[in-house]
Amino acid sequence: MRYVVVGSGPAGISAAEEIRKIDSVGPITMITADPHPAYSPVMLTYWMSSRYPKERLFFREMGPWAKDHRVDLRCGRQAKAVDVHRQVVTLSPGEEIAYDRLLIAAGAVPLIPPISGIRAKGVCTFRTFADAEEILTSRRDLEHLCIMGGGFIGIKLACHLRERGLTVLVFEKEPRLASRIFDQRASDIVQEQLRRHGLSVETGAGIAEISNRDGWVSGVRLEDGRVFPTQILVVAVGVRPNTSFIEAPIAANGGGIPVDERMETSVPHVYAAGDVATTWDSLTSSPFSNAVWPAATRQGKVAGANMAGGRRRYVHNFSLNAMNLYGLQVTTAGHSLEQEGDDIRVFQEEKGNEYRKIVLKSGALIGFILIGDTSRAGLFLSRMKRGDIIGNPAELFTRISHAPSGLLPYMGFRHGSLWPRCKDSVCP
Repeated sequence: MRYVVVGSGPAGISAAEEIRKIDSVGPITMITADPHPAYSPVMLTYWMSSRYPKERLFFREMGPWAKDHRVDLRCGRQAKAVDVHRQVVTLSPGEEIAYDRLLIAAGAVPLIPPISGIRAKGVCTFRTFADAEEILTSRRDLEHLCIMGGGFIGIKLACHLRERGLTVLVFEKEPRLASRIFDQRASDIVQEQLRRHGLSVETGAGIAEISNRDGWVSGVRLEDGRVFPTQILVVAVGVRPNTSFIEAPIAANGGGIPVDERMETSVPHVYAAGDVATTWDSLTSSPFSNAVWPAATRQGKVAGANMAGGRRRYVHNFSLNAMNLYGLQVTTAGHSLEQEGDDIRVFQEEKGNEYRKIVLKSGALIGFILIGDTSRAGLFLSRMKRGDIIGNPAELFTRISHAPSGLLPYMGFRHGSLWPRCKDSVCP
């Protein structure tokens, strides 16, 4: 059995490891365009804060790993096409690799909005190690920069660049930060916490134009006419699945690659996992891309096992985000933005910077936001996974004085202190 894996992130590497547990002899070829495979995008901002050495970025030492797992690792090679009829993957500059089982785990690529001046030097995306290096090294005199996008990544990056001593301005076009996971109250609390620690954050502030001087970005003009100077502009407005080399019938038009609970596509023997895959929300049965590290790892394991003949299913698939903002704990999960309706009930409780919100659908917990006291996050998650009917919602708000949150520190990002060393020196 010949296995080909496109991608060297958590999904691809987890899949290869799972294949080897079942099939000890079938050749595995891993194709990756990245010259730095197995780095953790979760850890990139920590390295940028100057607190972490470069070595801590990598969750596998790829040379020994490839040897131990007998993987033919092709770094810096771009997959150009997949021929599902001949079962071959074409690489640049024309080499073909045949497969019996194929996993597409090519991740996602940053969205670039069509704004005047977006191609100026010093306008950077933030997705790869090379992107991180460009942000820090493009300007030797770097003192201040702007971030376009106040989502999870934009907030995280802003915190760690501020820790480096830089002046950081964040512009979010939507009326609230992280609008896919925060309601207005959650956004207001987080925004105020960031401002207290020296970050300038503007919501409802879309960038209309990017100015340059001698080809280098020099400032941004907002849609309301205000102008702000900047030495670097980081574009962090979202990503799209990396399917440019995939044609029908594997990929949907402009979207991710739909997969079933076995992570298999509509084409036999072709699987997809990670940010490139469109999975099913286990709470609503609607399609979505669960583009977070733990989901990519679990999807890769399921895909790898099934590629090697297993019968594993991917379950408990819903959004989960956790972060520590200068001591303010934040956890969100599921569908926390649903509005009150016939079968939807919303319960909220607030005291100072502590905010708790739960959303029930037909009596079952489908989403929550916890800010401040997150001690019940683990309990909430287990109730969501089981689909329990909540008889008395008030019980969910009861404070647990000395209980752990149920979420390990590395499930989100911790700002203001170093992470504990991960078990066996391998960071999830």
